[in-house]
Amino acid sequence: MLQHNDTAGILRSGRMPGVLPFSGVDGDLLTALRPGAHVLRAEWDSLFAEGRLRTRARAVALRVALDGCAFACATAAALHGLPLYKVRGSRVDVAVPGPTTRHNGLDVVRHHVPLPESDVVVVDGLRITSLDRTVYDLIRTIPLEAAVIAFDAALHLVAWDDDANEYDSRAAEQFRDLVLARVRTHPGARGIRQARFVVDFADGRAGSPGESLSRLWMWQLGMPTPVLQYRVELPGGGYALLDFAWPDLGRWGEFDGKIKYQDPALLDGRTSERVMADQRQRQRRIERSTGWECGRWGFDEMTTIADFAKHLRTIGLYGARG
Repeated sequence: MLQHNDTAGILRSGRMPGVLPFSGVDGDLLTALRPGAHVLRAEWDSLFAEGRLRTRARAVALRVALDGCAFACATAAALHGLPLYKVRGSRVDVAVPGPTTRHNGLDVVRHHVPLPESDVVVVDGLRITSLDRTVYDLIRTIPLEAAVIAFDAALHLVAWDDDANEYDSRAAEQFRDLVLARVRTHPGARGIRQARFVVDFADGRAGSPGESLSRLWMWQLGMPTPVLQYRVELPGGGYALLDFAWPDLGRWGEFDGKIKYQDPALLDGRTSERVMADQRQRQRRIERSTGWECGRWGFDEMTTIADFAKHLRTIGLYGARG
């Protein structure tokens, strides 16, 4: 889930192991995160919310005593590598288990909540809440779309094998049970009704935020339930996994994220034009194998659920009945 440019390097005044001094660097090239901690503006501007939160967490850890505390909520989610759909990255969340005289700051929000050590893990040297605790905290407190995307991604993280392109249903259900146990233990907690829905609805076979959002909005629109990562054997050998498939309708759908045409790690030395050509060839092979018609969309068609419904109607998917 992490992008190739997932953090920015922190430059700090003075000398500290592992931190670059920024003395002598043109100030116009820097963005200040907090007193004494800066990043190169070009790096900062290239980051999504997740990368900004990871960078801010490191800047805070350099200056703020976090003994017995842990990064939590959206910050912990970012450090675990989960996507944060339309979640702001301007302040880091810290879980504080006991009393403290410190107050919230411009870039730090302190949550005074129980924090047993069993709920803490160390990632890249930072104390953060465990993945299941993080997901439980998150799905109660962020908008539904973001909550589904985050839980789908957590299940994908623990259960999807990138090498074999296979989903470990047992591992996924074990993780789901961990979060469900927290939900059941706190029946009156803030946002618990949403959390119950998300725990039941989440599916780690969704491979990207766009796929997760598409799946949620399809459900809200009353569309037939698609099969995720449907495997198709291709003529001449090999196979393809379809983002969404409706075998009874003879249709399949693909979410086209722009990142596949822009991220050097995904381009793997190819040009964007070459990737597009490969995608067209893949689609032709799938259509020859299945005889099914393909529909495509991306975030440009998903500004709102109404826009998404309009696009799906245009390509003959919305209103179809299986």
